[in-house]
Amino acid sequence: MPITFIEYKNNKGFSIHETFMQLAYFYIYMELEKPNYKISNKDDLLYSTKFHIDGYSNGTMSLVWNNLNQQDEQIIQQILQNVKSSLENKGAYISVAELQAISTEDEDFKILYSRNPFPTAELIKIIDALIKMLHGTWNSTNYRMDINYQY
Repeated sequence: MPITFIEYKNNKGFSIHETFMQLAYFYIYMELEKPNYKISNKDDLLYSTKFHIDGYSNGTMSLVWNNLNQQDEQIIQQILQNVKSSLENKGAYISVAELQAISTEDEDFKILYSRNPFPTAELIKIIDALIKMLHGTWNSTNYRMDINYQY
């Protein structure tokens, strides 16, 4: 699994296996596409996020939030909070059936998530880091996010 550095501002961010970030992007995408969110360049954000989910950004995965205005940044924070709440409501694990139902063109993604349910706490860890990055409270420039998942 390739590792990517997810950075927001001032080179602050974390390294993570891309396939775990793809999974986080999927749940962000599902929330972002709801019509109640009015964000500048929403179509571009959706396209870029789906591009990552489909596995086309191997080795170059990134956040596409660097050019957000303050209002859009607040909306993204709300989206992330809603994703976190949604994940918490799923219980301890995301089932293999739900993982396999994720629409992606990345065959490796399907293989990775074909045997074991995914612990929601590990996905929430990623979302929490993204929330901290948007709030400006994430201080690390070299954190390696270890995700407890075996396939």
